Amino acid sequence: MKKLLLVLMVVAMASFLFVGCLPGVVVDNGNGEDEDEGEPEVQITIAVDKEYTNAAGVTFVGGVRKVTVTLPTAVETDYVVYVAKKFLSDTDPDYIAQVEAKPNADRTVWTVAVYDFSVGTTAYPYAECEAICIVALVKHPCCPGEEVALRVVTVDKIAPVVPIELVLADFYDCADVCVEPDPCDPVTGGAYFKWSSLDTSDPCETIDACTDACSGVGTWKFVVDPGECDECVVYVGSGCPVEGTADCGCLAYSDGTPAIIDYTLKFTIEDNVGNSSTASWTVTVDTDEVTTVTPL
Repeated sequence: MKKLLLVLMVVAMASFLFVGCLPGVVVDNGNGEDEDEGEPEVQITIAVDKEYTNAAGVTFVGGVRKVTVTLPTAVETDYVVYVAKKFLSDTDPDYIAQVEAKPNADRTVWTVAVYDFSVGTTAYPYAECEAICIVALVKHPCCPGEEVALRVVTVDKIAPVVPIELVLADFYDCADVCVEPDPCDPVTGGAYFKWSSLDTSDPCETIDACTDACSGVGTWKFVVDPGECDECVVYVGSGCPVEGTADCGCLAYSDGTPAIIDYTLKFTIEDNVGNSSTASWTVTVDTDEVTTVTPL
């Protein structure tokens, strides 16, 4: 009987060790007192700005992003939340790139404004599109801390390339050749253009220059920045191929004063986690046509 009582006492003591195992987190029982009975249900989230999960369930993150750790209860004073990463490898299990997060007023939301996912270690420089673990650590200055949440993410640190080039032959007059111009219409004419990332020169194979080998191509757009005015959005698209026909209205011809106008045409393409690439051209027009197109 004494042996049985001793065993029960050890089991009871062990159960108390596992209650509230999240270090530095205050569990409120609704009465303004710390919960001392039962195991609290602690759910912690780690969110990365502009993260993207594809249809297969793989979550991608960009190279340098904001990270937010949200806890259901407050972290005690003197404890701090850190964001870190580790690799999916038994040979390098240590936490690296530990960055202290900043809390909100009630110490439940902790943020690292700029966290760098893009670099590994000298011993293990991970590759583009490699899966790693991101973790949240709760630490006291005198203790090594404890991992309280973990997510597996795939790092996409390379932006898609610009898959198109524009030349003068891609630009056309907006006027309808079948309609006589109205001498009373004050609207100035203008130009539009066409583009495609598809190479159809080989009759047996079409090659698409639009690609992103990791999270995939997201959105892309053309805008015209006329300088002193707001930008004029010419076209917005997403995914591959990058092709289409611009709307008229952004590349208006000159009314003669001045005789020519230089427009800056800008193309931006992003992958699904927000890594972006750009290309720009100067499009010069006179009173009735596009005269030059110059890459910047």
